Amino acid sequence: MAKKTTPKPVGIIPSDRRGRSPRALSQTINRLTKSMLGRHGLVRGTLLTKWHDVVGEKLSSHTSPEKIVFARDGKSGGILHLRCDSGAFATQVQHQELQILERINTFFGYKAIVRIKLIQAPLGRKRMPRVKPPIPLSSHQAQKLSETVASVEDDELRAALERLGASILRRT
Repeated sequence: MAKKTTPKPVGIIPSDRRGRSPRALSQTINRLTKSMLGRHGLVRGTLLTKWHDVVGEKLSSHTSPEKIVFARDGKSGGILHLRCDSGAFATQVQHQELQILERINTFFGYKAIVRIKLIQAPLGRKRMPRVKPPIPLSSHQAQKLSETVASVEDDELRAALERLGASILRRT
């Protein structure tokens, strides 16, 4: 008599770990992003998330790693495809290629990247608009605001209302 086998689940496969207790995101992030980033050669995704720390603020504001094409072993001898937002900055990156390679390989801990291929295109991330510094209140505005909230008896509430009013007056 043949044993009946249950069909394998399709879609979401139940994990080996049972229970509903929360896990740290750092434990699951590589598993979650591997399918998305693996297509672009950024298997670990750490270079993408730590790009600012690896190359510094100036370089990271004008560049973004696109993908890494590794040699046959899949771990070393890679070519980093790096997106630059302007031709002038791409020229600067070419001159700094050895230093950038050294920083990246120090980050990986071995000679993972041997060459950088530059792609000149917009970075695709929106720049945050610069926030104007708040305009200080004139003495007349400050006095009028104090008079307006003076009737409030609770000290904490009065101070909060005064801060709110000052914030609104500074914007206009």
